[in-house]
Amino acid sequence: MGAVLLGFGLVSSIASLSLNQSRVGLAPLIISVPGLLIMGFASPNPFKQMMDGFVPDIEEGVWNVDPKPPLDSSQWHLNRLEWDEKVKEWLPNPLARYEQDGPSIMVNQDDEEWVVYLDGNEEERFESESEASKQIEKFVKKSDKLDAQEMIFAEHPRHNRFRALYNATPPQFTSSFFFYIFAVLFLMGSFFGIPSIERNEKLIIFVSLIILGAVLLILSYFNNKKVMEAWDTVTSIVKFIDAGHNELVGQVRPINDTPPKILHVDGCKDKSWTFRNVVAWSWSYHATEKWTETYTDTKGRLRTRTCTETRYVRGGSHASDYMLHDGTGGILVKTSTFSDLSMGPEIWSSGTRGKKGCGGYATPRRGGRMIKHNWSLHAITFGDPTYAMARVTNRPHDEIPRGTVAENASRVHHTLMAIGEDAPRRHARILKGTEFSVLKPKASVFGNFGPSALLIISTLVVLMTVL
Repeated sequence: MGAVLLGFGLVSSIASLSLNQSRVGLAPLIISVPGLLIMGFASPNPFKQMMDGFVPDIEEGVWNVDPKPPLDSSQWHLNRLEWDEKVKEWLPNPLARYEQDGPSIMVNQDDEEWVVYLDGNEEERFESESEASKQIEKFVKKSDKLDAQEMIFAEHPRHNRFRALYNATPPQFTSSFFFYIFAVLFLMGSFFGIPSIERNEKLIIFVSLIILGAVLLILSYFNNKKVMEAWDTVTSIVKFIDAGHNELVGQVRPINDTPPKILHVDGCKDKSWTFRNVVAWSWSYHATEKWTETYTDTKGRLRTRTCTETRYVRGGSHASDYMLHDGTGGILVKTSTFSDLSMGPEIWSSGTRGKKGCGGYATPRRGGRMIKHNWSLHAITFGDPTYAMARVTNRPHDEIPRGTVAENASRVHHTLMAIGEDAPRRHARILKGTEFSVLKPKASVFGNFGPSALLIISTLVVLMTVL
């Protein structure tokens, strides 16, 4: 379609010149402009093609790449046991949840022996609890020597499979860039084909084009800013994270054994309105009213018309702290410190209220009747992927679990936390999803700002010839 419009515009311009239609000149060339815009929009971006090759069909707010992180909480090593000689009991190790995923270590009693299992397989039997506990510590310490690239989640940007993507440089000029540039040039050429007298009558068009170019330039800047923040910041591996501003990608897991707050949407106690294992949520209730009103038209006659209005009635939100785990380790995220918290697409909705303890329906305000009700929920739950741009700092001393992760003094991520504090060229935020749901195909400076800048400059040149 774009090629047809381009060809028709060029042929029409040539035909008008050959027929000496001086009054028309190159004005038909403007027909080619939408054709070039269509061709530019339809042209594939080589960098996007590379991204699609690595992560095809990216869906926001979920894990997309196999193998996916463990979604069953029983596989999260939240309560790996250790023997406490003082109380003579097996107690949960508070540092277990901060350790890397794997191997799976369990201990069970078989008559008078204690059996240690490694990834579901029986390894050794011991006569005492303390011996079994020491063997567990050896397994954990040995596993800490595994390569982090083997433990990291498959959709983490630091995974080896994405190395070619992050080392690549976008082309300075793409086919889309040239199509957009020629669209601007053809547009200006069509104006030069119009007689100068008539050009004076079209000053409003030139002003509009300059405003359009400025708006496109501003939008390109802000749209590109967040994307480039993600591209330019190296995503940290939690196992080796240091204090400072960092970019994190990982799975949402509980930071402690305290059950999270139960969510009853709009107070409804119905099962379908109740959600557990939710660390952050935002629900809202909107209602639509329909009414008929009388008005006076331009000729002074009374008319009636039917109007509808959808309005926000009420809602609620909440955010609690959680652990972000990337397969190599976990770190505390202080959700309450982030002002920019995106919970992804809607996960639940209802058009009728529940039956147990729910708030009432909205009442009409304009004398009409309510025709539609909608409750919707956006939330981040355990197991979901999250992306965080945050400052990593020390946790309060009295909140730090005692000990060191995997008996290695260099593993200090359990003593740190991620907070929502901005830094130069880094905007703190949490987003439901992985980094690939944030990233868009990287483009060069020419690709981002070239067409809109040329539109402004060329329009000013034409405007100067008119004035």
